[in-house]
Parts: sequence; C-alpha cells; structure tokens
Amino acid sequence: MSPSPAEPPPHTPDRRSSSNTLLDAFRSLTGGRRSSTPPQSADAPAVSSAGRRPAMGVLARSASIATSAPAAPTSTIHPSPLPGANGARTIVGGPPGLEDLLPQLNSSHTLADRALAVDGISAILHDYPLRNVLALWSSANDLLGPQASDEAAAVGYKLLRSCVSLPDLSPVERSVFFDAVLLRYGDKHFETRLQIVSALTNDGRNIEACESAVAPFILNSVEPCFLEARDAFHAVRKSRGKKTVDEPVKEAETMAQLFQFAIDVCKFNSKALNEDQLALLLKKAMDVCQETTQERDIQNAIRLFDTVVTYVHIPTQALKPSLEVLCTIYRQLESLQEQTWNALANLFKSHLGQAAVSALLRTLLEGPDRASRRYSVFRGAIQVLQLLLMEDGHAGLPKVPISLLFPALKASIRVENCTQEKYVIGLIAAIMAEERMRNLLFEEADWSDLADIIRTCAEREDEREATVKSHPVEEETAPVSSNPVLKDEKISNILIGLDAISHTMDLVQRAALMELFLKLAPRLSDSTAENMIRFFSEQRYLHPSNPDWLDVCQSLVSGILNDSLRPRSLRILCTTVLRDTHNTVEGLCAQDTVSQCAAFLLSNIEAEEDVAILNEYVDFAVEVADQASKEDFLNTVALLKRRLERQKLVAPATPVASPPWYSPAFAPKTCQSSGSVCNVIATAFVRLFIRSVIKSAQKTRILYEVLRDIAGEDAYSSDARLTTLKLLFRLRADSGHALIVSSSSEGESIAAVLCRTADTAISPDRVEDNSSIEPNRHDEQQSSWREQRKVSGSSPRSSLNRHTSRHKQINGRVSKPVPPLWMYPGPKGLPEEPSAQASRVVFSHKNPDEYPLSDDTLDMEITLWLELIVSLLQKAPDWEIYSYVLVHLGPQLSNQALVRSCVSQLQFLRNVICEQLRNSSFREPPAHTLLKKSDVAVCLFHGLTILISYHEYFSKSEEDDLVKTLIHGLGWGDRTSKWCVHALTVCCQEMPLSVSKSLDSVIQKMSQIITKPSTAVHILEFLTSVARMPELYKNFREDEYKMVFGVSFRYLQHVRDEQERRGGRQAPANTDIGGNRGRYSGLTRETPTPLDTQSINNTSRPAVDDLPQYVYSLAYHVITFWFMGLKMQDRPRQIPWITKSLQYTDNTGKLVMEEQGQVIVDMMNMVAYTDRDETSRDPDFAKAADGEIWSNTWILGTGLLTIETAARTGVSQITTRRPSGTRFLYLRPLLAPPPTHQIPVPNGLGSDAFDTPTYIGILPGDIFQTYYAALNLAEPAIPLPDDDMMSRAIAAFDRNSAIDTHKIGVIYIGDGQKNEKEILMNDVGSAAFNYFVSGLGTLVRLKGAKFNTGGLDTRNNQDGEFTICWRDRCIEVIFHIPTMMPTNADDDMTYPNKKAHIGNDFVNIIFNDSGLPYNFGTFPSAFNYVHIIITPESRASFIDRRLDEDVDGAKRYYKVQVVSRPDFPEISPAVEPKIIAGEHLAAYCRLIAINASVFSQVWFNREGGESVSSWRSRLREIKRMRERNGGATNDTTNMSSPSSPINTQQSLASPPQKELIGAAGGFKRTSVATYISEGGRSSVTSGSHDNARE
Repeated sequence: MSPSPAEPPPHTPDRRSSSNTLLDAFRSLTGGRRSSTPPQSADAPAVSSAGRRPAMGVLARSASIATSAPAAPTSTIHPSPLPGANGARTIVGGPPGLEDLLPQLNSSHTLADRALAVDGISAILHDYPLRNVLALWSSANDLLGPQASDEAAAVGYKLLRSCVSLPDLSPVERSVFFDAVLLRYGDKHFETRLQIVSALTNDGRNIEACESAVAPFILNSVEPCFLEARDAFHAVRKSRGKKTVDEPVKEAETMAQLFQFAIDVCKFNSKALNEDQLALLLKKAMDVCQETTQERDIQNAIRLFDTVVTYVHIPTQALKPSLEVLCTIYRQLESLQEQTWNALANLFKSHLGQAAVSALLRTLLEGPDRASRRYSVFRGAIQVLQLLLMEDGHAGLPKVPISLLFPALKASIRVENCTQEKYVIGLIAAIMAEERMRNLLFEEADWSDLADIIRTCAEREDEREATVKSHPVEEETAPVSSNPVLKDEKISNILIGLDAISHTMDLVQRAALMELFLKLAPRLSDSTAENMIRFFSEQRYLHPSNPDWLDVCQSLVSGILNDSLRPRSLRILCTTVLRDTHNTVEGLCAQDTVSQCAAFLLSNIEAEEDVAILNEYVDFAVEVADQASKEDFLNTVALLKRRLERQKLVAPATPVASPPWYSPAFAPKTCQSSGSVCNVIATAFVRLFIRSVIKSAQKTRILYEVLRDIAGEDAYSSDARLTTLKLLFRLRADSGHALIVSSSSEGESIAAVLCRTADTAISPDRVEDNSSIEPNRHDEQQSSWREQRKVSGSSPRSSLNRHTSRHKQINGRVSKPVPPLWMYPGPKGLPEEPSAQASRVVFSHKNPDEYPLSDDTLDMEITLWLELIVSLLQKAPDWEIYSYVLVHLGPQLSNQALVRSCVSQLQFLRNVICEQLRNSSFREPPAHTLLKKSDVAVCLFHGLTILISYHEYFSKSEEDDLVKTLIHGLGWGDRTSKWCVHALTVCCQEMPLSVSKSLDSVIQKMSQIITKPSTAVHILEFLTSVARMPELYKNFREDEYKMVFGVSFRYLQHVRDEQERRGGRQAPANTDIGGNRGRYSGLTRETPTPLDTQSINNTSRPAVDDLPQYVYSLAYHVITFWFMGLKMQDRPRQIPWITKSLQYTDNTGKLVMEEQGQVIVDMMNMVAYTDRDETSRDPDFAKAADGEIWSNTWILGTGLLTIETAARTGVSQITTRRPSGTRFLYLRPLLAPPPTHQIPVPNGLGSDAFDTPTYIGILPGDIFQTYYAALNLAEPAIPLPDDDMMSRAIAAFDRNSAIDTHKIGVIYIGDGQKNEKEILMNDVGSAAFNYFVSGLGTLVRLKGAKFNTGGLDTRNNQDGEFTICWRDRCIEVIFHIPTMMPTNADDDMTYPNKKAHIGNDFVNIIFNDSGLPYNFGTFPSAFNYVHIIITPESRASFIDRRLDEDVDGAKRYYKVQVVSRPDFPEISPAVEPKIIAGEHLAAYCRLIAINASVFSQVWFNREGGESVSSWRSRLREIKRMRERNGGATNDTTNMSSPSSPINTQQSLASPPQKELIGAAGGFKRTSVATYISEGGRSSVTSGSHDNARE
C-alpha cells in the first residue's frame, strides 16, 4: 500500500545522527560517561529502548543540555530573556507576565497555585513561540513523577501538552518531552499522553530525537489501551442492559488513534522498529484481533498489517502467526473478507509470498488441538489456500503446490471435527470443479493423501450419522446439523469429479481411485458406482486370483446392492457381477467359499422389498438350488419360504394393481413384469419344479407341497397363487403315467366365455362408448343383442360383442372393467420352457405292487391336487383364482393318464359340480367383469363334460344324475344350452343307457328352446346324431316321436314367421355367422385379423339369419332320419300328420309346401312300407323268346315311370324315378293260352305273326294302365316322347344320385411329423389308427365300384385297391385315406396324387400321433375348411404303444377338437375339445364330419346361391320335364326354402357328368374334385366308368 498523495512523503530520519546528538548531551551531563540503567518499578513498561533512561536526573540537568543546543531562530518580538530554573538556559520569547508565573511552578507551592500557573503558562505558550522551554518544564516536571497524584499529573500533562505544541523544538527538548510522557505508564491519562506523543511526532511522521522511544511506547500502550477500551465498552453495555452500543466509547476511539499512530510511524518511519519490535507489534495487533469484540479494532489491525507489508516488512517470526489470525478473520468475518484478502494478497505478492504459502501449509501440517479457535485458523487457511489455488499463479500471486497441499489437509483433520472436515472437503471439491485444477492432479503420482482425506471424512460422517440414528432426539431439542449436505453433495461431487477424469488415468492411479470408491461405495453417484463395478469386473478384482476378492464382494453388497435408493439397473448390474463371480468360484474354490460367495446374494432375500431386485436374488437362488445338494436345497427352499411367510403377514390377499411406470432413478417396490413379492417367490418355486421334475424326485416332492400350499392359501397375493396354478394346471402324464409339464396352455374357447382372451377382453373405452346408447331401446332389440353373443360362445371373437348387450348398469354393476390379473394365453405362460421329455422319476400314479417306489421315484399323489381344486371351487373367495380354475380344469381333466387313479376325488368333483349347477350355488362373477352367472355355469358344464370320460368310475345313479344336470342346464339360459347339448352328444356315445332313460326329457327341453336361433343349430345336430343311434330311442312311443318332429316343425315355423316379420326380405347368403374368426386353442395358426370397430359396434346377426340353408336343411334331416327310425308299422300313421305339418299358409293365403317338404313326403311314401328299398336294374330281364322290348315313360305326379316290356310275353321291368330314389320292379304277366273257342286276333300289330317271336301282344301302356286309371283329370299322366332328347334327359336324371355323397379325408401323422409331404407319404398308421379307420365304415374295393368314389380311381387301382365307405339311406361318405393309397418314395407323383384328393376335401380327420400340437396350416388348401383333430389324451412312445395291452386303443381315450379355417364359422359340438373313448371315436368323428361336410357345402355355395340336395335336384328335373312336355306344376308348392334365394346351382357332391349315358345303361356317378397346387388350380374328374384318368 503506498502513501496517500495528500500526506507528506514518509520520512526516515537518520538514526545515527540523532543518536549522536543525544549521546553528546548525555556525556556533558554525566562527565563523559553513561550511567547504568536503574531497576524498573513494578508498573514500569515491559519494553524500553536500550540506552534510554527517563530519570529525574536527566531533567535536572536539562539546563546544561540546553546550553549546548543550537540557537533557535529569534522571534520578531524580542522579549527579555527569563532566567532558567536550576541554572537552565534562559527562556526566550515570553511576555512579561511569564516571569511571575515561573516561580509558582516550584514544588514548594501548593498544587492549586501550580495549577493556576500552568493555566497561565499554557495560555502564553499558545500565544507565544517560546524557546528554551526546558527550563520552564524543569520547574514542573515533578507533577508527572511516579508519586504524584492524578490531579497533579493532570496539571503536568496540561503543561506538557502546551510545551510540545511549540514549533521548532530542539531534539533535546523532544527527547525530554517524550521521556516525560513515559514517566507515568499505566495511568488513566493515556489518551492525553497519546495526544502529546502524536503532537510531538507530528502524528508519527517525525520521530527525530525519540526514535528509540516510539517503538516501546507503541508496544507498551497497545495492551493497556485495548483492555481499557474493552472494559469501558462492557461497562457501557452493562449500564444499558446489554443493549447494543450505537456510538463507540471514548476509549475505543483512543485505541483507534493508537493504531493510526502505529500505522503512521510504520508508514513514514520504516526503520523505527527493528525485527523484534515489528514482530511484537504484529503479535499484539493479532492478539487484539483475537480478543476484541469490535470490528473496528480488527479493521485497524488489518490496516497495520497491510502497512507493515507495504512499507516495512513482515518479520519471519511474525509471518505464520499473523497469517493464521488473518485467515481466521477471513473465515469468520464476511464483512472484512475483502479488506483481509487485500492485505493477504499484498503479502503473497511480496517477496514473502511463497514463504507465506508455506507458512499456511505448516499451520495445517501441525495438526489441530482441542481448542476450537485452532480450527478457525485451519478453516481460514483452507479458504485462503483455495483462493490461491483458483488464481493459480495469476495477478502475481504464488502457486500452491498440490504435493504439499494434501498432506497438510490430511494433518488438519487428524482429530475429528465435522466443520473442519467440511472445509477440507470443500477445498477438494473446489479443486475438482475446475478443469485446470483437475489437470494438476494428474501430475501427482501419489494420491494416497487425497484418498485418505476423502475416506476419513466420509467414514467419520457415517459414524456420526449412525450415532444420531442410534440415539434419536426430539425434534424440538435436536441441534441443527453442522453439516447437513456433506453426504449428499460435497464428497459425492468430488467422487463424481474423480470418476470423470478416471478414464485418462493410468492403471495404477485408476486402481487406487477405484479402491477409494469401493470404501465409499454408499456415497458414489449411480454412474460412478456403475463404472466402479465394471472396472472391478473387467480387471478381475472379483476373481479368486485377487486375495481380497471376498472383501471386494462384501463392499459391493453393503455399499451398492443393499442401498434401496439405488436405481434398479445399478443394483441388477451389481447382482449380475456377483453372480458371474459365483459361477467362476463354483469351479475353482472349496464348497465353503462357494457358499460364502452365494450368501452375498441369498442373505438379502428376506429383507429386500424391491420386487425387481428381489426377482434377481430369487433367480440366483433358483440357480443355486437347482445344482445344490439336498441339504443346501432344503436351506434355500426354507429361505424362500421364510420370505414368503413374512410377506404373508403384510400383503393383502388381493394385490393392488401395480403403478403404470416408475422413476428411472428410484424404482418402486413393485414391478409390473414381476408382480408382487409373493409372486416372485412363487415363480422361483415354479422354476425349480420345472427343472426338478425331470431329474429329482426328492426335490419335486418338496416343491409340490410348497406349490400346493401357495395355491390354496388365501393370504398370499393372487398373482402368486396364479403363478402356481399355471404350473399345476399344466401338469400332464403320458401313457406310462410319467409326468410332463406342458409348455402350452389349453382352453381358449372357455377362456373367451369369461372374456379372458385378447379378442374378448372388454375395453374400457368401448364400454364408455356404449354408455351413450339410447336407454329406451326396445326390449326385443336388446334381447337380440344378447342372443348374438350366444350364437357361438366358444368363439373368442363372438364374445367381442358381449359388452354391447350390457351397456346399462343393472343391479349396481359398474360400467368400467377392472384389468384382470390373467389372460389367455397371456404374455408368458410359464417362467421358463419346460422339457418336452417325460420325467423318468416322477409319475402321476405308480402301483407299488408292480413298481416298488424308491427314494429316486415319486408318486405325485395327484389326489391331493384334485382335492385342492375341489376346495377352490367350493370356497372361491378370489375371482381371479376361481376364474382360472374354471377355465383350466377341463383341459387338465382331459389327460386321463394324470388323474385316472383319483377315483374318489373324481367322484367328489362330479358331485360338487352337479350340486352347484342344480342349486345354482356357485359363485357369481363380480360386477366389474360385466359377466353373468350363466357364464360361470358354462365353465362348470365344460368341466362336467370332460368328467363324462370317467363315467366308468361312476355308479349308474351318478351317471343318471350327470345327464339330468345337463338336462337342467338346457333350461338354464341361452349361454348354457349349447354347451349342454354338446355334452349330451358325448353322453350318447359314452353313457347311452342314461341318455336313453332321459331322452324324452331331453327332447321336451329342446322343444321349449328350439326357436332360439343361438341353440337351434346345436339342437338339430344333436337330433340328427341321435337318429343314427336307434338303441337310444328304441322304446320311444308315438307321442315322443311326434315331439321330435315337433322340434323341427317349430323351428321351420319360426323361420317362416321371421321371414314374414321382415316383410319377405331375403337374408344375405354370404354373411358370416356371428362374425367368428380363428378359434382354436392350443394349436398353432396365424392370428386372424381382428374385426374392425364398426363391425363390433353393429348388431351382429346370428347364424340362422346369415346362413339359414344349413340350419334349415338340418330341420328336414331330423324329420327324414327320425321317420326312417320309426318302426315300419308306425310309419304310415305318421305320414298324414307330418304332411299336414309341412304345409303352411303363405302371405297370400294359399296353402303351400316347400320343395324340401315335398321330397320329404315323397321319401315317407317311398319307405313307409319297406326297409328293403335298394333295387337294381336287370338289363337281361327278358329273353329273346319274350319278344321285342318296347319302352315308354310317363310323368306321374312328381315321378317318372318307365316301363320296358317284352311285347310277346309282357315281361316288364318297371323303373320308378322319384326325388327320393329310383326303384326297379320286374313284372311277368301270368299269360294263359286263350280259350280254344277264342278266335285269333283279327288285326293288330302282331296279328300276322301271332305265333311267331316277332308277335307284339303287350305294350308298356298296357302295363301302365294296369296300375293307373286316369280319373284325376287335374293332373293326368304325361307320356314322354321316345326320342333322343328325352333319352338324354332321363340319362342325366339317372346320373343325379338319390343320396348325398361326401368326401372326407383321413390323415395319419406319425411320431414327430410336421411336414405335409412327410405326412402324406405315410403308407401305414398305428394300430389305434387302423382300428379307428375300420370303425368309420366298410372296407370297399375300388376297382369296378358302381358308386361315387369321390374321385378315387375305379379302373386301375391308381388310388389304392381299397378304401373305407359308409352309407345310410340318405348319405354316402367316401373316406380319402392316404395310407391306403399307393406310396412309392421314388415316384414323384405319389405326393401330388394324394394331395389332389386331400386338398379338395372340405373336411379332413387328422389322427395326430406326433406328440406335437397340430398346425392348421400343415395342409394348405383353398378348400380345406374343417380339420377334426384326434389326439391321444396322453402321449405314448412307440415302445409304450407296442407294450400296451390295448393295442387297438379301444379302451384308450382321445381328445377330439374341430378346427376350422379363420374365416369359417364355428358350429361343431367339438369346437371345444371333447374326450371320447376309442371304441366310440369313429362313430363320433363320423357324425361331426358329416355335419361339417354338409355345412361346408352350404358355405362353399354361399355367394352363388343355396346348396340343393340331391332329392330336390331330382324333383326339379322332373318338374322341368313336366313343363317342357305340356304339363303344369302344382301351384301349391314352393320351390325354395323360406330364407333362400330362388336361383340355385348344382350341389358339389353330385355335379353333372359330361358323358351322356343311355337309359338302358347302368347307374353311374361322377364327381369333380378341385384342388390348389403350387402351379395353380387343377381339376380331376373321375367316374366309375372312366376308361383312363385325366
């Protein structure tokens, strides 16, 4: 700091010349020698200048000293000189009155007189510039003597002040006066003395003649002056009641003046103080700073320090103490920081700058003591060092060496102190915040001190935090934390900074850094922790090659893994690394070490609450337990069970839905993907079971018990129970009872009933949209909406519309659904894929007598599982659990090998289900599901249907009870009727006696619901099936038959009424039935395109409205089949009633009969009196001797009558061609010779040759008139012309078969086969397949066959030598069986030939013996609409089949399921799998195959018109002949069905033949089979008389 320009420049007197003058004066007074210094009194100043003795003797000799002084300049006034006292020089320049006053100063006078004299003299001194005033002062100097009173001293100081105010004092005078000031050290007149000294030295600018006395004066005055000021301040404050003192006290002003005097002395007299004095002065100033309470004192001390730095220099011994005080000031007084830093900056810029830095570092190195003030020094020093570091040598400041800084900082925290540690950490954080500072760290090879600092501070903070947590205090009394953010910010920021530069470090530095990170793992940021974990993993710190690998693992667990605030991803990474370590250690170390490593993760299972992290732990536990010994396995299972039990106490039975998402930084304690904590544990047990069931019976036994416990305990969360149920319901067994865990779920159709598939799930948006539907809509319209849902409830997509029928809130039902916990099949069925191989150690049943059980073999006791299922059905507290059981019970029960040994449990299950259905005591679905109780009933009826296959375990009464329950379900509602009808169809095969007993009740129930379109098709199919089982109704009475016919009549009348209600509008023939699409459960097929929203919201039409032809034809089939089932003697009596019922009055009032009704009447008349209606034409009915054959044809009613007569003898063959069939009769007239008296025929055709073979005596007309008398002139017989055109017409009529022919493929899939070509190249099937095929029909030779073979070659055995055919009086079925066709692996045409037949069959029966799920796309074709899949209920290997006693599989059970193309409607009773015994399998499959083929023909022709039966086609041909030959049709007939368009086309089953065959030829049939090949569309036409294949 430089002097102010307004001040005179600093003057440094020549100390030597001034001293010489004083020495000369002292020599003259003492005879040339200096006396020794007398001892000081007790109150003498502590510091005095050597050689200076302010004694009375000196003053006494002042006169002689004065005589040797140089003459002072004379005044302009020349007063007379006054004699000096005691021989001193004469006072010059005073007024006359001065002489009178001088004597009064003598000590002989009283103090009062002397005081008056001093007043007068002072006035004179003020006005007159006297000289040689030492003489004057010598008279009064005793007033300032040590023994003088304070009053006397006051008088003396007054006189001394006046004397020193004189100008041009001589050095001797100045010296004497200065010494006089020092005489009374410690009295109360210090302020006056300071003023005297200031005046004497011109405020410190001129210290000539008193240089040696100034420093002692200042040094001796600082402490008492400060104490006096402090005491005064306290006194004033005390008097004011400890209030703030606004104005400074006088003593404080004096202290400020003293500091200013010292500053001026140092500024203008830099050599006035020597090294020791400067050091002492700075010490005293710093002491004042440490003791004072006044900021002004500190300001003055700083100014003094700055002045010494600027104008003098800082003594070495004073450097460090002064720096410490100034650093303390900088740290504690924010208002003085700028001033303090300026002073320090001047020091640092000086030549002592680097020494000052070293001093600060030494301060830190010395380490702390227990004094709190010492820590203030450290903190201030750290702050100052931080400022220097940030400047980094700029602005003339010195640099702070990093290599010395960190050891100093480390020493400063040797003793624990929270605040000090905070400042140290703050400094390091500041370094890390600056890039250039961070770069300096790279230059340091040794980072140990830095690491120790960070580690020490962090550990101490952790200890303090732990202490606070262990000794909590009340909030009101808890002290404010001195370091509330240390853990969250400072150390963490440092570590982040170090991590940011770690990639540029060498390996040694980085390793040291990572070890530090490891020790401070809880404080690391997430990214830093991740980098650390990856470093340790990459550098193999966690490998056994590192001797401390266990400690590293433990640190990771405690610092990262156990920190619940860490992000999931980081904790999972840590878990992954530790798992990798365990995998490595497992193959290298001893088992104890491996167990210790595993415990790092396993020990956290019980405490972990984050589901995702727990899932990782449990996943590891699964891996450990899977490979563990039995003891370790039990320990792991016990650990998981303890965690499960703990959660059982805190978790609700039904978990709350998981939040939609979670923060990436802090994940919540639940996870959508993993579910609840219980679910995580349950998933572990499931995974262990899947792995153990293949290889360990003991482990499986333990896990089986645990899984049952979870599934049956309501206290566990629902998702956990569902997880176990997903496994338990997938348990299956092969034919040898070996346990299998199925990889796929089954039961899609039944899941759709409960809206648990993706297509049937109710969308909240859709429900809300539907809430806007008009509430006052007509009830009939509302019911139609409900009915469209019931058309094919097994279809997932049909249920899409169910919410539209429930838009109103009825009985408090909510309109917005709650998301379910499970869906079919769901995103993931099982947590891991199970083995496709059956277990060889775990069995569903083992007979201990035949196979003794060992510890390595387990009988699963499936009985316990079935008992649990029954209990779940009975109590059913949780809808999610209950619904899952309902859906998956049936598919599991279909696996007979699994549960067949559980006889009592199956009986009990049947009893429970039947009782619940009869009493309606089962659970009603919650309101939010928008389901009805009937939906639950459907599921129960489905389970009951599967139980039918176990009827051999039921008593006769139990079988009857089961059938009665199904009958009860017929009247339950639309939803249950269809399922009950399907079940009764199975009962007809499996329990015919019970069905026969209650068949009348079944018919009666069906008659009550037949008009409901949703059930009509199923009821009619059931009746057509029963009609082919005469044993069921052999005891039927006439009334009961009428009831059956009445069912059909009621439906026919319902259809007519509907047509009339619609005003005669025709239903579109190409409309889909219920909008159904892909429906198959458990099979692989491409997912169909979902229906659009518009089609969903529109009111769907049921099947009867969209395609009435099939259902309508079914009604007539029922009449046909059941009429034929009547006893022959009963048939004639039923004809009038049936005929009358087939007639109806149209909208014009006319009595009409539909075309199909006409052919029914024709059929009844044709079969009413015979069961032998199969005749054949004899081309050789007449011999040559019988004469020439004449032929005539008449149209007689709705038939053609052709009579071929041998004209001579009258032998005739009569052919009656009717819609329902063609018959051939042979007639030989019993001609007798004419009487002898009869004259010969005079004329006629053969009159000339009466006795010759050419005689014509009888013509066909004669035979015709024998049976027909044309009395009904309204409809006379119409003779047809005998020409070529009519012959061709009749031949074409004959080619129109009198029965409907259907082609059905039967395909065998061998073990493991999936490829179409591989499958079709099979030339042999299993024994069970052969048994099944033999039950389908009769083995028929193809070569020379006279029936329609469905395209099979009948000439050269190109399609095999034999095939299977089946026929009744109405339908003929040709089975295309590839295994019976020629198979030559070397012939490239073998596969295409088989494909040509199979590819053109609408319906194929697939005998799937592959052990794999069937894929509908295995046989791509445009015409394969329906596949009937037959799968053994349990898998059997080749060896098992060979060893099976039931080789043919007659006693074995099979699963039958109908799978249709995605755009094909669902109508079959086997859409949901049915379980059928092998002995009934062929009959059941043939029935559903025929129905499917009939419907396929209807479906195929849906766009071009209706599918016309062969009977109707023949009827139409007859009518056309009548019209062409002048006859009129009966206008009381209706040519079309009520809901069919008039335009028709020929049935595919009986296409027209190209060839024209004469009337005399045999009856021939032709079929056209079309298939799609890779090259395009091809056609194959075959007939029974083809000469060569095309």
